[in-house]
Amino acid sequence: MPDLNGMMLFAAVVRAKGFSQAAREIGMPKSTISRKVAQLEEQLGVRLLQRDTRNLSLTQVGALFFQHCNSISDEIEAAKATIENTHNDVSGSLRIAIPVSFSQELIANLCSSFMRLYPNVELDVQFTDREVGLVGEGYDIAIKYGPLQSSDLVARLLLERQPILVASPGYLKTNGTPATPQDLMEHSGILLGTSRSAPIWPLGKGARKTMVSFKRKVRVNSAIMVKQLVQDDFGIAMLSNSVCKNELASGSLVPLLQEWPIEPLKVYGVYSSRRQLATNISVFLDFFTKRFNSHESLQSMMV
Repeated sequence: MPDLNGMMLFAAVVRAKGFSQAAREIGMPKSTISRKVAQLEEQLGVRLLQRDTRNLSLTQVGALFFQHCNSISDEIEAAKATIENTHNDVSGSLRIAIPVSFSQELIANLCSSFMRLYPNVELDVQFTDREVGLVGEGYDIAIKYGPLQSSDLVARLLLERQPILVASPGYLKTNGTPATPQDLMEHSGILLGTSRSAPIWPLGKGARKTMVSFKRKVRVNSAIMVKQLVQDDFGIAMLSNSVCKNELASGSLVPLLQEWPIEPLKVYGVYSSRRQLATNISVFLDFFTKRFNSHESLQSMMV
């Protein structure tokens, strides 16, 4: 298959009536354009241009090929214009509630990228763990952890995270390593949650699922602080595997009870069903999902 970039450069040379002018218009070295066009001719097995020291002309097959390249170039420009117009059409205000435990730095980067892509959208982002009223308080989207209570709201699954139990080698040396879920009742736990969160961890899946209580040492709504307290030997915690990936690899944190896998933590985008889904809501949720499902984001979503 011919190289698309080479085809576009070939068409630019023909329209500019020479390599030098094309180089000036595109902002690319003349030698690079010449090499790309030569490679294209080699790929096709034909000569597209007749070159001499003064003139540049199309061969017969080159003239036919240029017509197709020019059409493709026009289609690409039309596609770019369509995307730009679409971005410009996405407008209005968007008020979003996000849990405190999400990485504020990562959300800031996400919002910056979103606003560059959709400059006519005005964002109002609030970090809160309280139950916000979407309709009553004027929120368009609430990012929430599952499981969700039944309501007339619409919930879209955005991503899943895998929780694991972890402790430091120092804590385990002093307090012993739990061998069963019931052993956790005798251990100190660091709870990631809000003031309404109870000192209970759900372990296992399906018919093997069990709810285990523990001695709560600290409760905090920041995963980074939880991780630090665990590393400082204050107790066991349940964290997303991506949050503590580096510590698990280095051995500063140790996974526990891996034979009791925990159901994935699900994150939803919730919005009101009382009106038709607005374009800016749909576009933001799409953007959120794609950004957090990228490899880099999966390594550090929540802090």
